[in-house]
Order: sequence, then C-alpha cells, then structure tokens
Amino acid sequence: MDLPASVTALGEQLGGTGEIVPDAALFSEAAVFAAERERIFAQPWIAADHVTRLAENGRYFRFDADSRSIIVTRDDEGRLHALRNVCIHAGYPVCDAEEGAAERLMCPYHGWEYALDGRLVEPELSSRIDPARLRMTRYPVSVRDGLLFVAPSPGPVSDESIAGPLPAWLADGKVTKRASYNTTWNWKFLLYLLGSRPPLFFAESLNGQDSCLEFGPLSRITINSERALLLRVIPRFAERTDLQVIEIAAPDTSPEMSPPVASDPVADVLGRAGVPSSSELGREFFSWYWSLMSPT
Repeated sequence: MDLPASVTALGEQLGGTGEIVPDAALFSEAAVFAAERERIFAQPWIAADHVTRLAENGRYFRFDADSRSIIVTRDDEGRLHALRNVCIHAGYPVCDAEEGAAERLMCPYHGWEYALDGRLVEPELSSRIDPARLRMTRYPVSVRDGLLFVAPSPGPVSDESIAGPLPAWLADGKVTKRASYNTTWNWKFLLYLLGSRPPLFFAESLNGQDSCLEFGPLSRITINSERALLLRVIPRFAERTDLQVIEIAAPDTSPEMSPPVASDPVADVLGRAGVPSSSELGREFFSWYWSLMSPT
C-alpha cells in the first residue's frame, strides 16, 4: 500500500536539517495505522510469555499481537503450538478465556471443536477435503532461555534471529506478576515513554545494573541479576494502545528481596506522565520510525 501523506512528509523533513514537526495525522489517522500494521507490527518474533505459563500438558493461554489474537497450547505429548484464534467455519474467535486447561478448543458460535494442535475434530467433514484446510492457522513457536516466542509474520523465520543472550537464571525464573494497562495513546507515544524514561518504570521493581534487549519494535525485556520485566506494546487502534507487563524473579530471590507492593509503579507512571508531545519524540525516534516505514 502507498504511504499516507503525513508519513511521506515526515520523510521529507528528515531529509533536511530543521526541526521535525510531524503532521497530527501521523498519530490519529486510520490509514497511517494500516500502513504501520503492514510494515512494522508484522514483526518476525514476539516474546509472548514465560514458558511456565504452559508448565503442564493440556494447558493453553491467549495473547494479542496488535489486531491478531493468538492461542498458545501444550498438547498431551508436550508439544507447543501457536494458533490463530479464528474458527475456520465463520471466522469467530475460538477462545475467549485468557488461559485454561482443556482436551479440545471449542468455538462458542457453532460448536466446532479443535485439538490442541489446531486440527478440526468436530464436525467430521468429507475425507475428500484437503486436511490442511481443516485446521486453524499455525505460527512458528520457539522457547529460548525460558521465554516463549511466537512468529506471526507471513515470511520464513529462524529462531536464530531472536535477540540474546538472556541470563541463565531466566529459564528457571518464577513469574511474580502479570498485568495489562489500557491507554488512549497512539502506540508511538507509549513506545517512546518506555524507551526514554525507563527509571520511572524500573526503579521500584529492579535493583542494580539493568540491561535491556528488544524483540522486534514493540517488545523488550529489562533484566538484572534478580528480576526481569517483559514489556509488550499492543497497538489496538490509532488512538488506543495496551501495555502488557510480565515480571519474573530469579529462582533464588528471597521474599525480603522482592519489591514492595504498596503501589503499582507502571500505573503510577502512566497516570502522572501524560501523553508525550510529538516534539518530545525528536529526530532520533522519527528516523527509527522512518527506517521501518520507508519503501525498500
């Protein structure tokens, strides 16, 4: 698709030396969001959760990657599967629950049932139909150092492209918190806030020297010897973005080493920070954005 005028105008400004003044449509226009979905959000790998989310066979959980809903399952033989949360019959979401245990996934619309690997089980259709058509769309899934990655991008992927190395303790870490936050911000504002003001998020949750790894443009993990925070930015619409935070503690972290829980530092930051102005984002941020949006 062609780039909207507000995006091409940004590229022209970046070609000069003056102040970057983006068009307001860059943060609110549906056409811009559609172009971003095509060029930015279809990242090769998404860090979905910690592998302990599926510690037992027969369990599943659901997560969102921008407009896509994905179910990750562990079947009865311990194999992991990532499935597009769409029934092949009428396009209705198969799963509404956040997580659970089941032998089958059942679409609530007409009761079509699927095995945990995405194969259609009921109803039994004609044997003349290609079996590949009788299953939910599947995505590659990989486990790296305790993190569960899913690749919903259309092209071929290799798990060698997953950023690393991650600390050895992460595989045996314990999830101490999962939380989701809703904002009425454009995703670029939220991503900028995460990158430009990390102490506001991490000072009350992590101690010591922190390191940060990015998994594609919309997720990152901040780690030290005791704790890690996995943050996922989830664009819903041009002016609505969710944030998911998963906090992981090292296996030998004692209760007295854990941070206080009197307040929610992420909610506090989002509440008091206010939406950044477009002028705050600056040339460096917009150069990064243009590098992903510009035609290759």
